Amino acid sequence: MVPGNATLALLKDPDGAMVIAVYLPKGFALDESMKAKAIPAEKVKHSAKLLRDYRGCRPYTEVWGGIGVTVGEPMVNFEYSDIDNNLWNNEKLKNKVYVINLWQTECGPCRREMPILSQWKEKYPDVVFLSASRHNREEILPIAEKHNFTWTHLQDASDLVALVRQEGFPLTIVVDKEGIVRFAKVGASEENQSAALSIIEQLSH
Repeated sequence: MVPGNATLALLKDPDGAMVIAVYLPKGFALDESMKAKAIPAEKVKHSAKLLRDYRGCRPYTEVWGGIGVTVGEPMVNFEYSDIDNNLWNNEKLKNKVYVINLWQTECGPCRREMPILSQWKEKYPDVVFLSASRHNREEILPIAEKHNFTWTHLQDASDLVALVRQEGFPLTIVVDKEGIVRFAKVGASEENQSAALSIIEQLSH
């Protein structure tokens, strides 16, 4: 059923059941007899979460190099709602310095840096601080509250999460008032945090 050059990943549903995700190579198509055996998503328990996690795993199971943004170039277009259903996109953030932190629940370094990131928000009230993950409100809130993560949380942000590709989490991106990426690095090291803060400090004046 699965071609030899396909990529596999393990997902877990809310009941703890393990699900095998298959990422087929480009150009590969299932034959009609296989498609006829498919079960519609609406008949699968937890299908919305499984599909969201499937899309979220794609960046680090496919063979891509680097991250999906480049310093000195425009930030990719995006549009997502936060956990309070406020819509955020490039147009809304025009003429503002903003920072996006991409994370996921399974990432220990992501959680450990959350209280530190909240201090950034207090220090630079004129900068917009957005967190983005593939998770929904019910998954984000307990973690944000436990780790005192006070940024604005974009939910179901699969396309933004895809910028991480296979480099891992967290990814922090700093964008200037013209919409140009001025910092983008993976990792929660003190060195990365200091470098990001230096850029934010320069742009906030």
